[in-house]
Amino acid sequence: MKLGVNKFALAGLSLLAVLIAACGSTTTTATTKTHTIPKGPISVGELLPMTGPEAFVGTWFLHGIKAGIQAVNASGGVDGHKFSPTLEDTHGDPVDAVTALQTLLVHNPVVVFGPSSLEIQGVDKTFDTDHVVSFMEGGATFLDHMQFPYVYRVFPSDSVLLTAEAYYALHTGCKRASLMYVNTANAQAEVPPLLAAFKGHGGTVLSNQQLVPQATSYLSEVQVAFKGNPQCVFFHADPQTASTLFANVKQLGHMNVRFIAGDTGASRQLANAMGLSDAAKYLTGMSGTTPYGASNTAFLNAYQAAWGTRTPLPASPAMYDGVIMAALAMTAANSTNPVVWRPYITKISNPPGTACYTYPSCVKLLKAGKKINYQGASGNEDFNRYHNVFTPLQVEQFNSSGALHTVYSVSTKEINSFY
Repeated sequence: MKLGVNKFALAGLSLLAVLIAACGSTTTTATTKTHTIPKGPISVGELLPMTGPEAFVGTWFLHGIKAGIQAVNASGGVDGHKFSPTLEDTHGDPVDAVTALQTLLVHNPVVVFGPSSLEIQGVDKTFDTDHVVSFMEGGATFLDHMQFPYVYRVFPSDSVLLTAEAYYALHTGCKRASLMYVNTANAQAEVPPLLAAFKGHGGTVLSNQQLVPQATSYLSEVQVAFKGNPQCVFFHADPQTASTLFANVKQLGHMNVRFIAGDTGASRQLANAMGLSDAAKYLTGMSGTTPYGASNTAFLNAYQAAWGTRTPLPASPAMYDGVIMAALAMTAANSTNPVVWRPYITKISNPPGTACYTYPSCVKLLKAGKKINYQGASGNEDFNRYHNVFTPLQVEQFNSSGALHTVYSVSTKEINSFY
């Protein structure tokens, strides 16, 4: 299976973003950017869905960003200058993201951490037009071949995630499945690559139910989905929708098969929506592996300092890595001008180079004149020409006490065997 791209970019929104940028921003061209390493703090942006149906995603990302900023600032920042963040809420909406970004740009950030793939189509062109780097996260498949020089996705595409889901299902005995996905554009974009991977390797799809988010009942959809006795259900919904759906599944006596979800399945909110006792048996989610011990230890130390716990939220390691890579690229370029330091992102993250795992150790190598290859808490963070990354994946599940653990691992080789 190829990494397919469904190019349904919201052209009107993107044009609006560019027009607003041209009218409202004080730094719209490379020639007007005057960033150098400043005397004071370095302004950085956080552009996230903190409210709306999938606000939990914004919380995940924010936890990783704050841990990254903690790690950078605790080590002296970039040449002694610390990151100073400003947060704007996109509400998970592409239109609202336009206004949020323009509000953020008033602070003249040298990098923006976010948005998610829920809103990226409203602002993707603005990052290029305004020459501000975005480290974003989200698995939407329409970004698989993106052509935005200033946008970098630090977490694997859903096409990778969905292939791993199909591999896990088939190799653990699920040959007959139903799909239950909310009918949003972001969720429905996941369906074609999942179907291609699952059906292309012998799986049979009994039903493909599109759920209206946050409806009061899904009894009819549950009846259809379970009519053919599926051995598993591929699933994507926000926690509120999931709570009603799972209640209906139990009501009809069908809470006896696995619900296989993507990264949202590794969230406590979704497990709570099913109920921990049932989630411990029937709900799985996906997450990236943490192959580098030193990187993971540095992340957990920073996370503890920022949030008071060593139990990170899902997807937070990748945004932590985004912060570290931004600081390293600025250090390598000796500049906070995005036009200058942006090309250094792949120089500090991709091979060849001396592997390094923590911000201070990588900075030390850079100061010694070494070419580095940052190995992150979420994986290798090697970008391809479309600014996407790839990683092995783990199938995660909560136990009845609420602790998340790995129940299955899918290697990059196994994922590629399904393309």
